[in-house]
Amino acid sequence: MRWRTSQLNAEKAKLESLRMRVEQARAEKQKLLEAVLREKQQASRQSISGSELQRLDAYAHWADEESARIEVKIRAYQEDVQKQTQVVTDCDRNIRLLERLRARRKQEWQEETDRELESLASDFSAAQWSRERNEENRRIA
Repeated sequence: MRWRTSQLNAEKAKLESLRMRVEQARAEKQKLLEAVLREKQQASRQSISGSELQRLDAYAHWADEESARIEVKIRAYQEDVQKQTQVVTDCDRNIRLLERLRARRKQEWQEETDRELESLASDFSAAQWSRERNEENRRIA
């Protein structure tokens, strides 16, 4: 049981790590989009040369491609999170199943023990009654 609990904790740690990757990738994308927006706002406030306009356009194009690449990475991480969530759910379900089986076995063992004790007590009581009866018959005879 300890091993399964350790396994569950390890799988939960993996899940948390994957969730952090998703959040980091989202933050990376957000930071990129904000940088592009700042550049565009700055360019709109000033008059810029043709070469600066080309540079800004190339930067925006690169940022769009980078944003798409990050989005693909986010989706892949989200798929990993879903798969790992299933692994954690399965581990948790297995632990609960083992706990129920252990409780059931303990109950069955306790019931069997109680029956054996009851049988022994009954045998002891019958033996005691028989011994008393024999002693009584000897006194009479």
